[in-house]
Amino acid sequence: MLAADSKRVAAPWILLAVVAAALVAYPARRSAAQALSPQEALERFKMAEGFEVELYASEPLVRQPVTMTFDDRGRMWVIQYLQYPNPAGLTPVEVDRYLRTKYDRVPEPPPLGPPGADKVTILEDTDGDGQVDRAKDFVTGLNLASALALGNGGVYVAQAPYLLFYPDRNGDDIPDGDPQVLLKGFGMEDAHAVVNSLEWGPDGWLYGAQGSTVTADIRGIGFQQGLWRYHPETKRFELFSEGGGNTWGLDFDGHGNAIAGTNYSHVVCLHQVQGGYYVKNFVKHGALHNPYTYGYFEHATHTGQSGGHVTCGGIVYQGGAFPITFNDVYIGANLLSNAIYYSALERRGSTYETRYLGTLLETDDIWFRPIDCLSGPDGAVYVADWYDKRANHVIPEDTWDKTNGRIWRIVHRDTRRRAVGLPLSERTSEELVTALDSNNVWYRRAARRLLTERGDVRVLPQLRRIIDRGTQRAAIEALWTLYSSGGWDDDTALKLLAHANEDVRAWTVRLVGDDKPRRLEPAVRQKLVQMAGRDESPTVRSQLACTAKRLRAGDAMPIVAQLMRRAEDADDPHIPLLVWWAIEDKAVSDPGALLELFAEGPTWLLPMVSDTLVERLAKRYLAEQSDAGYQALARLMSQAPRDEDRLRLVAAMDQSFSGYALDDVPAPMKPVLEELRRTAGQDSNVLRFALRMGHRAAYEKAVQTMVDPDVPTKVRLPLIAAVAQTGSQDARERLIGLPDEQAEDAESIQTAAISALRYYADDLVAREVLDRYEAFSPGARRRAIALVVSREAWSHLLLDEVAAGRIATFDLSVDDLREMLAHQNDALDRAIEAHWGKIRPATPGEKMSYVPVLSRVLGAGRGDPESGHKLFMKHCGVCHTLHGEGEKIGPDLTTADRKNRDALLLNILDPSGTIRPEYVSHTVVLVDGRVLTGLIVEKNAVQITLVDAKQQKTTIPREDIKELQQTATSLMPERLLEQLEEQELRDLFSYLQSDGQVRSAARTQE
Repeated sequence: MLAADSKRVAAPWILLAVVAAALVAYPARRSAAQALSPQEALERFKMAEGFEVELYASEPLVRQPVTMTFDDRGRMWVIQYLQYPNPAGLTPVEVDRYLRTKYDRVPEPPPLGPPGADKVTILEDTDGDGQVDRAKDFVTGLNLASALALGNGGVYVAQAPYLLFYPDRNGDDIPDGDPQVLLKGFGMEDAHAVVNSLEWGPDGWLYGAQGSTVTADIRGIGFQQGLWRYHPETKRFELFSEGGGNTWGLDFDGHGNAIAGTNYSHVVCLHQVQGGYYVKNFVKHGALHNPYTYGYFEHATHTGQSGGHVTCGGIVYQGGAFPITFNDVYIGANLLSNAIYYSALERRGSTYETRYLGTLLETDDIWFRPIDCLSGPDGAVYVADWYDKRANHVIPEDTWDKTNGRIWRIVHRDTRRRAVGLPLSERTSEELVTALDSNNVWYRRAARRLLTERGDVRVLPQLRRIIDRGTQRAAIEALWTLYSSGGWDDDTALKLLAHANEDVRAWTVRLVGDDKPRRLEPAVRQKLVQMAGRDESPTVRSQLACTAKRLRAGDAMPIVAQLMRRAEDADDPHIPLLVWWAIEDKAVSDPGALLELFAEGPTWLLPMVSDTLVERLAKRYLAEQSDAGYQALARLMSQAPRDEDRLRLVAAMDQSFSGYALDDVPAPMKPVLEELRRTAGQDSNVLRFALRMGHRAAYEKAVQTMVDPDVPTKVRLPLIAAVAQTGSQDARERLIGLPDEQAEDAESIQTAAISALRYYADDLVAREVLDRYEAFSPGARRRAIALVVSREAWSHLLLDEVAAGRIATFDLSVDDLREMLAHQNDALDRAIEAHWGKIRPATPGEKMSYVPVLSRVLGAGRGDPESGHKLFMKHCGVCHTLHGEGEKIGPDLTTADRKNRDALLLNILDPSGTIRPEYVSHTVVLVDGRVLTGLIVEKNAVQITLVDAKQQKTTIPREDIKELQQTATSLMPERLLEQLEEQELRDLFSYLQSDGQVRSAARTQE
């Protein structure tokens, strides 16, 4: 049904005639694609040149495979994740917008806790035909068991909140008894992000990952996402690195680097280093647990195709059964693209960048959901296929198809191999040492694990000889085995720190630091300091920085002193921040020793010091907000050799001060501020900094400057905000008068002043702004409306103006009305209804009913992508990015499911129906009565920054927040399509669904 006169798209809530039919017809579309049999699915695969795929296992022997590993006999062990997504026997008591669920209790470990449907199953090919023909359950009744590893005479199983160990000393594939609880405290709020990816690290620790939407608290160590490790002998637990997104998949390359999977777009993996902090969705998952990191590592930079935004279960191929061009490439499963991609891992300083090389396997069967990859004893790549049409975990209902699941094997026709020499456990220790130089990583890892478990001292001399004279691969493998087998001591470490192989040197540094509670032996300390100053390898220098963070200050600071002098590392993607984190770790506990690093003037000229370290150190001491912190800050600033150095510190700290001000200057800072004002009093950063530090004379100067029309606007604008943040009443009148200014760029001054008035609660402020409303520019009017709707009392004044006809009803947007409704005042509600009617969104059913109508409009003609590009930039690009253009307030649409037109329509018609967690807006109620709504784009321990639908940013000190709540309404307006003519709608969608190649004459058939 269309509006015949204007050809505009009709509103969904008036299409009552089609609601019933659409509600019946639309769901029927969802079942169009049916599951294929294993053989049918096999025939749909397209492979890279020379490769073949084979069915290794399928239902009924295996269903919902989530992870897998091989034992030393060549049998595959797999977890069937049949309980997903909800734990058995627990009652949800609270579910937030991210579907994070709190349950009525923490379940006891098995077998005492409620039994679930998950199981650990052993798959075996008994007749050697390449397909599994026997399946035996090792343990059943598990309840969201998500990872496993074999070793030490049993099976390690991760089942949140526990890490369990099932002993099977006699190897009869039957647990010897109930599991041992090794760890407790992994998060269990979201089954698609729980503890996962158990892998034996090169150093003999058991490593694992935890995803994004769960919170762990293990032995007092809290984290939402990251890599962790557990030592089976010493029982130590550590958070190895924090952040990284919803990690699912972990592998170690031939150098021992941890390479983790990701759920981010345009990238395929992260290189995670010891003690590193990595990107998170900070709005959704909160800040890093160290609020003073002042930076974090991103994913490995990627070029080329990456597919959908989930790359999971990836491995660094080291199987030796593919062409040599595949050695050390990253093979990742992309479940949204129904494909397996492979990418080069290329050195970039101390870390990696990745480059798309090709597609190993793909299919048009949308049920193919690869979630884990594994290199086997034969060098083939095995792929766990969840096999389900559904991939979206956001829908809470359990509609997953649990009747099927497949495991595929990818081989190369010219280099196909068979596993030999199994079982490895029957080999002698000397034979296992020989296997450390195998070209198949499965043999190397299995041999290393078995040697570690045996602790056979007879092979230690053999391992030392290999380290000295073996191949590069054998040397590092022998080093790891020597360490985990008990052959490590200070003399060995001192010798290996001078090894020719950079991997041996780097790992020796790391292993020295793993014993961090003790002081270093003087000779070892001296050698580490020497290496920090002279070693040519950025890999070694990176590990020196990681290790320095773990050491005592007396051992760490001399190492840091040398590292920060390495000018070649100033632009390294990792090293400068690693050095900073080593410094930050000692900043408060050992300020004297630390500040000595910056006592000499030439030190401040070093690139890493000037670009990365001193500004962060100044911010760190300022953040202490204590006498000790201010004393350390004053000393640091007094050590700065040049005015420009001090000014750089001031500019950095001024950013940290944004949103609040002190009442009085702290005593240790008074001499510093006086000296700054004497030498650089005209600098705007100095003026703002002194103002925020509570300096009265600076405040008076700032007020004079902000109202002076002869001062450049770029200087006045930040002063307007800074003055207002003091809350001083004597500045209120000056701020109120600023919107009257009629200079050439008056609108920017007007809007800044109007925004600044939000720090005042007096009704006189609203009256003055509303009295001037008619004279305001359009931009200033929008800002004025936003100001007055933020307070309940001011909203009454605004509605009085509307009732009197002095402000038009169409000047207020739906978002403005919703903000007033958020005050929950009956009188306001009645007044809004009187002027605008009932403000409610259309029901989901009404919105869904409009999808087939708009589909017919889109199918009635062709769209022009060039015109659609202009419409996108006008209506969508203010918040969204597509093909590299537009703002980044909302989701990047480039990697969205844009080819699915019905889904795209529904997302536009019902933007609040499914809001990606990171884009959920929040309502903030302040202690002064204001109510603000928007996305949280930044937050730390001190303040949050909100951006609203008008793209206005507001920084709010946490101490001013009374309530902070998620809202169920998207910032994206619901009636977007009502503004478009039918042809404009076709044009817009032709661009939205395009590949980005817009040509003026192009016409795209939709």
